[in-house]
Amino acid sequence: MISARRYYLLGLLMLATSAQLAIGDEGDRCQVTVNIPGICRASSACENIEGYLRAGEISTSQVPSCGFGSREEIICCPNVPCCSTDTTTSNSTSRVNVPDSERPAALACAKIRSGGKSITPHILGGLPVDEGVYPHMAAIGYNTFGTEDFRCGGSLIASRFVLTAAHCVNSASTTPTFVRLGAISIENPKPGYQDIDVLDIQIHPNYTSSSKYNDIAIIELAEDAKMTDNVGPACLYTERTSPPLDSNIYVAGWGVMNVTNRARSKILLRARLDLVPVDKCNASFAEQSSTFRAIKQGIIDSLLCAADRKQEKDACQGDSGGPLILETNEADGIFSILGVISSGFGCATKTPGLYTRVSSFLDYIEGIVWPGNRV
Repeated sequence: MISARRYYLLGLLMLATSAQLAIGDEGDRCQVTVNIPGICRASSACENIEGYLRAGEISTSQVPSCGFGSREEIICCPNVPCCSTDTTTSNSTSRVNVPDSERPAALACAKIRSGGKSITPHILGGLPVDEGVYPHMAAIGYNTFGTEDFRCGGSLIASRFVLTAAHCVNSASTTPTFVRLGAISIENPKPGYQDIDVLDIQIHPNYTSSSKYNDIAIIELAEDAKMTDNVGPACLYTERTSPPLDSNIYVAGWGVMNVTNRARSKILLRARLDLVPVDKCNASFAEQSSTFRAIKQGIIDSLLCAADRKQEKDACQGDSGGPLILETNEADGIFSILGVISSGFGCATKTPGLYTRVSSFLDYIEGIVWPGNRV
């Protein structure tokens, strides 16, 4: 049953949203505000709206209307619950009370792996990646005074969506114009690569540039990527817990490969890393006072740490936004995106690299990529 207070809130919303429209049908994507993505839902089914109203993040007059159903108004409902008291540490959202195997990300992964496509059996100290090994790899393209520039990476997770880091796309100078898919050599790609314009960018609503938390964003492409042997989406890691510390973990990208001359790689590289336990990662970052100020709450559940024990290989400048990959069967090309490359203290130093944990943001991702649980 809906409480009397709930009906009061719904009444306010129906009055307030009549002047602000985000026309759409139930289940369509919409925008509550510039930074808060939503889905058109019946007002009585929008469980997330109360948190935003109570916290003062939005007012009733700011809630857009998608139209009216047969019994009630359809409003633009926020995809994720409102931030906690400390918005810098708001991270995972587990509002979808369904088994992990039935959530959209898992269903999408099952569809990807049922395709039967055979996979051909920034990275400091990395090894070249053969064509078709990582068909999800995306190079984020910027246009600087008419010159193409690739400063971040990303992962194709659906035919029209690329997962990346928020700090790669959060300002006028870091607004990408296109995404390059299916390329190993970034400057001289072989025929078959795809450059697709950026249609929209969704930055996590709780991300701030002064913090390392919630460093995740989704790029919507202007058209669907064409699926080929060298272009295809990757699965997302959906488990709530981290994989074993001895798992096969890789980073991949076109970033800095020489810290002396800052030269970036012209070909896609990957490097094997090890997951670092939370206590050791916290201790390492605590020694770097300037960096630690950006993670006031330490290494929380929405973050991951990884490093090379020999301090020879690592993600570096230019690799941001790219994937931290968990490989479960390298011979058959079975892998999933465990994290998004976020930041670090230098490259291949004793301080581990910092990654955004994908499974902490599944509700946010699914609400944008697979709205209404449509896969």
